[in-house]
Order: sequence, then C-alpha cells, then structure tokens
Amino acid sequence: MNSFQGLIAYFLLNIFSSFLRMIPLDASLVLGSCLGDLVFYVNKKLSRKVIMNLRLAYGKKKSSAELRRLQRQFFQVYGQSIIELARFPVIAKQGFARYVTVHGKEHFDVAIKKGKGVIFLSMHFGNWELSNLVGSMMGHPYNMVANDLEHINRVADFLNSLRRSAGCNIINPGIGGREIIKRLKANEIVTLVVDQGGKDGIPVPFFGEDASMSTGAVRLALKYDAAILLVNIYRLPHGKHVLTALPFELTRSADVEKDVQMNLKRMTGVYERWIDEHPYEYIWSYKTWKLSKTRTVVVLDDGRTGHLRQSEAVARLLEGELKVKGFNVRQEVVSLKFRSSFFPFLLGLVTGGKFLLGDRSVYFLKPFLSPDSFEKLACLKPDFVISAGARAATVNVWLAQDNRASNIAILRPGLVPLKHFSRVILPRHDIKNKKVPSCVVEVKAALNLIDKTYLDDNVKALENRFSHLKSNLRPKIGFLLGGDTKGLVMSEQQIRVVINQIKDAAQRFEMNILVTTSRRTSPMVEQLVSREFKDYERTALLIIANRSNVPEAVGGILGLSDVVVVSGESISMISEAACSGKKTVVFPIDGPNLKPIENKYTRFADDLSRQGGIVFSDTRSLASSIDGVLKGKIFIKPVNDTAVIKAALEGLVR
Repeated sequence: MNSFQGLIAYFLLNIFSSFLRMIPLDASLVLGSCLGDLVFYVNKKLSRKVIMNLRLAYGKKKSSAELRRLQRQFFQVYGQSIIELARFPVIAKQGFARYVTVHGKEHFDVAIKKGKGVIFLSMHFGNWELSNLVGSMMGHPYNMVANDLEHINRVADFLNSLRRSAGCNIINPGIGGREIIKRLKANEIVTLVVDQGGKDGIPVPFFGEDASMSTGAVRLALKYDAAILLVNIYRLPHGKHVLTALPFELTRSADVEKDVQMNLKRMTGVYERWIDEHPYEYIWSYKTWKLSKTRTVVVLDDGRTGHLRQSEAVARLLEGELKVKGFNVRQEVVSLKFRSSFFPFLLGLVTGGKFLLGDRSVYFLKPFLSPDSFEKLACLKPDFVISAGARAATVNVWLAQDNRASNIAILRPGLVPLKHFSRVILPRHDIKNKKVPSCVVEVKAALNLIDKTYLDDNVKALENRFSHLKSNLRPKIGFLLGGDTKGLVMSEQQIRVVINQIKDAAQRFEMNILVTTSRRTSPMVEQLVSREFKDYERTALLIIANRSNVPEAVGGILGLSDVVVVSGESISMISEAACSGKKTVVFPIDGPNLKPIENKYTRFADDLSRQGGIVFSDTRSLASSIDGVLKGKIFIKPVNDTAVIKAALEGLVR
C-alpha cells in the first residue's frame, strides 16, 4: 500500500469509526456480524485457511457440519471485534467496567505488590485488543507491544490512537525488549501474546500439533522475576465480555531452556481448555501450525486391493523421504464409497471441466459420496493425498486443492487432466504421447510393497501358519492364479493346460509346487485347481483364497519360490512377482481355442518382457519357458522403480 492509498484508508477508517460511535451498540454488532459473513463468503482464501486450521485442531473431535459452523461463527465474531475496536473511544469514555467483567483482579493485586512488574499474557482469543486494554480497570500503568505497520503508517497511527484513547502506552517492537524490561522494572503492566512465535519461537503441542510459541514472556519472567497472569476473554450477548486473569507459577530449574519449554507447554494446556469452551473465539486465520514438523499423508482407497497396494507403496516411500527431512508422519486411509455407480464418471466430467479450475472445496463432494466417506474427508487436513485409478483421482483433486496439499496420482486419472496433480506415476505402457507434463513419473511396473523385508516377513508368517514349510528344503515353483476380470474369462481348458505344464516342470526339475488362487478366481477354476493339486505328491501348499483367508499367501509364496508362474490378467500381481527378484513367467488369459487376445494386460506384460523383467509366454509354450528360465537360458533382471519414484517425491517434501 503506497502513501496515497494509506491516506485514503486512514480517512475511510476515521469516517467509519465516527459512524459506529453514533449508532447503538447492538446495531453496530449486527453490522459487525454481517461484515464477518461477507468476508466468509467472499474471501475464499482466508475462509479456507480458517477451515484448514479447524480441521487440524478439531477434525478428530467434531463433525464436518460443526467445523463449518465454527468457521462461519469465527468470521462473525471477528467482525464484531473489529467494530468494537472502532468504538474504543466510546468504550473508554463510558468505562471498561460497563463492558467487561473481570474475574481474578485479586490475583493482579497480589502480583503488583511484588514490585517486579506484571505480564498479562494472552493468545489471540476473543477480542484480544480489549483484553490488552482492560488494564485501565486495574488503575495501574500498562503497555502493549503493537506491530509497526510501516507500509500503512496512517492506518497504524489510527489504530494506535484508538488504543491510546483507552490509556494504553504503545511499545514499538523495534525497541520492544529494552522498553519492556524498563516498564517491568517500573512495576508496570505489559501485555504480550504467546501464540505467534514464528521462527524465533519453540514448538509446543497445541491441539495435538506442534505450534511455534513465543518465548519472550517466559524468559523475561524467569530472568526478572516478573509475575505472569494468563488472560482469557470471551464474549457475552449485547457487547459484554468476561475476562479471566489466572496466576501462573513458573517451573524453575538449573536448565533455562528446559524451563522455557516446560512452562510454555503448561501454559498452552491452559489456553487449550479455554479455547475448547468457546472455540469460535480463537483467531483461526493465523498460520499457527506453519512450522509444525508433522505431516499427514492421506491414502484414498477405491476398494480395489491392487490400487490400495500401489498407493501404500508410494506412501511408504514418501514417509521415508519425510523422515529424512526430520518430519513426523501421520497416515490416514479413507475408504471411498459413491452414492451411485454413475457418480464417479459424473464427478470426473465436472473435475476435468475448465469452468471449475479455480476454487475447489471438499464440500462439493457431499452429494457424490456416501455419508461416511464424505464425513471422513471433510474433517481431514492432509499435506499429501495419494490415490490410484480414475475413480479416486477425482476425489484426490478436490481434497488436495481444498487443503493446499500436494497430490499424487497413480495410473491414468481418467477424465482429470494430469496438470491437476503434483505427481502422476505412470507405467511405460500407459504413456501414449512423447510429450508429457513435467509432473509425470515413468515407471516400468505397477507400484507395490515388495522388497526383501516384506518378503522375509511374509515367509515367516506363512511358515508359522503352515509349519511343514520350514522343513521343506526342495526348490519350489510358485503358482499365482488370478481370476476373471472385465472382458477376460479363464477357461477350464486353458487352466488345465497350464497346470499340466507346471506339473511337468516340477517332475523334471524335482521341485515342489506352492499354489494360491485369488478372490476373483471362479468356482469352476477353483474346483479344477483343488482336484489337480490337493493330493498331488509335489504340492507343498494349496490355498483357495475364497475358502481360506491367508493375507501373507502371495508374499510368502514369492519369498519361498525359485520360479513363479503368474496369470496375466492382473498388472499388480505381475508387477509384484517381477519386483520380488524371482524368475517370473507370465501367461495371458486366452480366448477360445487358446488364442491370445490383445489387451492392456498383454501390452503391459509384453513391454515388461522386452525390458527383461519377466518372461511372457503363450499358454502352449509355458513349459519351455519355465525350462529356459531354470536352465539359465533366459536371463531375467529384477524390476525396481524405487530410485525414480523417490527422486520424484523428494521435490515435494518441504
């Protein structure tokens, strides 16, 4: 703001203040409430900042409707506080006692008798300007530190004139330290706030999150033995207020820094309880938790296990990057359920629409999602949002933009443009254009949790469940059989051919077989697999997933096997096998007469095979492919995209 603009603002404020002094108090407060409503609806940036802070503080305790109500109440009360500031000359003239009831004046009398000054310490709560100025009721000199608004000197002068009209001495922050000490030694009152520590403050738990708190008041009190009174003010109807002054006994030891930390923590606990009583009175528009060392990662689960595993894999890598930078990580998994099967498509159309590129609020999702899903999302304040697949990608965009979070999409996000994401992780076969946005991260396979630790843990769990595996030292063939998927149906003929070739390889190489089906496997195929392997002499393990829940089945079999045969209708399962480091042979789901059908699964497997990560074999050649792998005629190298993804995520961590 230049000098001319400052001059205009000064005259407008003067006129506005004069007008407010002429109208009745209740009318001016109604005007203040309306002013707050106007800002609530018009200033979307500020409104979003308030709701994000409310989610941090109360997301676990209050419903989305309660948070929304507190958000609006905050603006209304804040508007009334501005009106009261403009009316200070009238309030001072009529006497503060008419507007403010003070509880704890006796504590002030005791403190002032010590003769070493009194610090009125408050947070930005209620009409804190009024709490700062109520020192006049104590009948003793008092001072407040006011920010020097150099860019709007005229406005700053006007505000300070209102404060002085109540008998307050203004201390400029530039000479604040020396002047505060001088005033305390003169046994005067100094008003300070504790919740704006910034980079010079220290982190203290505040509503479960570390917030930077100012150390100045505590350090002064410890060094100069000044008394501290914690001050709280809240609003009553008709412009009345209640101010409470509570004495605070400092914890003292030989370690000053430890004392500062401990005392601030205790103080903050008191303020938290006061804020809980009137939560809409706290100034939620400040960046209270800006310097917090905790980051929240939200994973969106669209109900598909493969998608969830990919999201969890990225979340794990992101957590590692955050911890390297010194952050604590909190992870939330939210199950997405839509009110209608058509709604994901409709939401995709809306999300990709250019007419909604600007402001996006999570509340827009309410008609599309089930009440439980929406409620969980609307109460979260994520720093990172991760999803896989098109259904979850739309929700990802709205949740991330409403909370100013970084967002990561895995696989193509359907109708949503790639530019709406911070990072988009795409397998090579999904990248159709040579020119892609800088946010795209190219990987060889679908993401998963497979690494040595994961395999070892799953092997241990599987051996504990099936103890005979511990003593089975023969080499093993793992058989991971999926099931029917969109446009692909496993035939009994094909699976019978596959089983015979696996048995043949097991006989020739004297190997045991570890078998698991999936929940997608049809009853017909399950019966066939059961008949063929149940009493077969080389079957070391047979798991029918729809009959037995064995979470560690896939990971354990991958860890124990020397070679793995995988059905080719699941990109996730193929990728897990390829990333396990085991020799992997994949066969496609054929059409009639064992004729291969080209689709996204065969294109993926074929591309991965050309890179050397797997062997992609047609059904009739499966035995020779297993033979070539076991004899070392075909070389397979493990697939590992970790380094590429970590490098991409590192740029998001700040």
